[in-house]
Amino acid sequence: MRTAQERIILLHSRANELRKKTNERILIITGVASACLMSILIVMMTQTNYRAVTSANSQFAGTSLLSESAGGYVLVAVIAFVAAVVITLICIRIRQKEITKKAKGQGEEDINNEHK
Repeated sequence: MRTAQERIILLHSRANELRKKTNERILIITGVASACLMSILIVMMTQTNYRAVTSANSQFAGTSLLSESAGGYVLVAVIAFVAAVVITLICIRIRQKEITKKAKGQGEEDINNEHK
């Protein structure tokens, strides 16, 4: 028969396992959605014929991104944004793991101190 303390430890470990599985599912879904959006963007950029804007007026400066030669810059900007998001998510996960390890270590110390 298990003691109440052992059951609580098992309960917390099961909750952590379920939380980990949920986070993994969310990460996979987010990655697939991001890949789909990126592929749609690439297809749209290759199939859309941009008309080059050749105007000396400065009021049309924003339309310079619609020229044929600017497509590469837009693609690089989108890739850089996606890379920054991925790096940010990795850093957040590393930080969460460190916090979990610290909390788990403190929880085990508390349990050991109660048994003494």
